[in-house]
Amino acid sequence: MKKVILLIITCILIVSCKSDDNNNANNNNDPEDGLLTSSIGIWEGEGEQPGLSWTIKITINNDEQLIEYPSLGCSGFLTLVEESDTELIFRETITINTTCADQGFVKLISTSSTTMDYEYYFPNIDNEIGELGAFGDVTKN
Repeated sequence: MKKVILLIITCILIVSCKSDDNNNANNNNDPEDGLLTSSIGIWEGEGEQPGLSWTIKITINNDEQLIEYPSLGCSGFLTLVEESDTELIFRETITINTTCADQGFVKLISTSSTTMDYEYYFPNIDNEIGELGAFGDVTKN
């Protein structure tokens, strides 16, 4: 009888632990489940400002984010500054063809699982997000 009771208690504990594991796996407060992680991949689209439009390619990985403006011949990397449920804000550093604007801010605003709005902001005098300089959209490939 003691063996049966011990077996039942063991089964209950195993099921209880499995249930906790499943709840933890579905917990949306896990930092690994943020917008950056769900945005991993290649995003392409077009940006524009008065009198000019260009192509955009953004590559988001776990450890680095790259930005390219293929039609302008500029590229560099993005450094995550802020993340919310719907927005990613990056500091942009252009490393190839530095005639493109450098050290601005790129904001990506999630509009669906495969599309984001793109906004480029010039840095202000305090080297923070300043005036909106360009906008567009990107789609996940």
